[in-house]
Amino acid sequence: MLLSSRRPGAAPASTRGVRLLRFFRLLRRLPSGSARFGAAVVAALLLGAAGPAAAALFSADAVDLAAELKSAAREGRGLAVYFELPDCSGCRDMKRHVFSDARAERDFGRRYRTLRVDLASGAELVDTDGRRRTPQALAERLRIAGTPAFAFFERDGGLRYRHVGALPDPADFVSLGRFVAEAAYDAQPFAEYRRRSGGALHAAPSPLARQALDFTLTDQHGRLRRLADFRGRNVALAVGYTQCPDVCPTTLAELQAAVDALGDAAGTVQVLFATLDPERDTPQVLAPYVAAFRPAAGPAFLALRGNARQTEDFIRRFALVAERQPSMSQGYTLDHTAGVFLFDRRGRLRGVSPYGQPLDLLAADLRTLAAEGRAASGPQREALHTRQTIRTTRANPTNLLDQPGQAAHH
Repeated sequence: MLLSSRRPGAAPASTRGVRLLRFFRLLRRLPSGSARFGAAVVAALLLGAAGPAAAALFSADAVDLAAELKSAAREGRGLAVYFELPDCSGCRDMKRHVFSDARAERDFGRRYRTLRVDLASGAELVDTDGRRRTPQALAERLRIAGTPAFAFFERDGGLRYRHVGALPDPADFVSLGRFVAEAAYDAQPFAEYRRRSGGALHAAPSPLARQALDFTLTDQHGRLRRLADFRGRNVALAVGYTQCPDVCPTTLAELQAAVDALGDAAGTVQVLFATLDPERDTPQVLAPYVAAFRPAAGPAFLALRGNARQTEDFIRRFALVAERQPSMSQGYTLDHTAGVFLFDRRGRLRGVSPYGQPLDLLAADLRTLAAEGRAASGPQREALHTRQTIRTTRANPTNLLDQPGQAAHH
């Protein structure tokens, strides 16, 4: 059973493991001197398999933002730009304690290509629109009103989000990166996000979160369904097939337990199971299969099925793996993507809970999504969407912010 969580285009972990195993077997046959040299080669390969060593965040100066934006898109990452001034104490603290923090480098770095802009510099740089600007003119265009400040860009070069103010705790900085990646600013301010969810879901982020995901499939009752049909309710989407011997029934059983653990909030979650084997998984087969996992409270699980073309389109849109393998007992089995896609009430993909993740973490993510929904639909909804305008004062750019730590959504 293939448990695929790799990004499109990345080499499977199993392939890298096989290559390394072959190298180790070869080393055993080599003389000691050659073996020592080979060990160094294998060590280098191990480092290469894990990816290049990450430099401290925001260590590279911004020269051409337009080119960097294209590079970030090719890498499947966003672009984040940090603005600093030499006499900014908050900047010094973040460089000393946050940008070189191992967790921050790993978590923030895998989401964003990072660049630094020194507002004291007079050297021009290329903006995302291709025009040359001084750092001060760039900050003014982005309404950066203090330091340290962070600007996050859309793939088309537009400003996605900006945050002004120091975040001396690496965990808070990691939360900011996830907050922007999940577009959670549409539902709540950053401070509320940190307080309610501890910064983010336990589910792994997905590059698909930047896309407008949808599907057209039919449920076990014959009703045509799209992801948009479930707006206003959080969605947990699992994929697989009914003859799966282990992963699929385990995943659905864990989802049943996680929904039951929500208690009164169970009604906020709709669990979907989409088959990747429509040839054998007819509506008559799917209906009793998902019924066996009905939670004690909340809506019953829905099974989704498409014809061959719809299934192929679904696999392509969600970057899934579904490969047939011959089987003496079943005719064929499927090596397929495992995990649960978690969508919030606005239809945004918030992460993918990997197969094998502890049940309490899956339940915690569902509780977080439920809590966000209550906050956004409560009496403070209007206040959550209030945008705070920070005026730019040119006279003293170091102390422009009346209340440090506020963020403004552009």
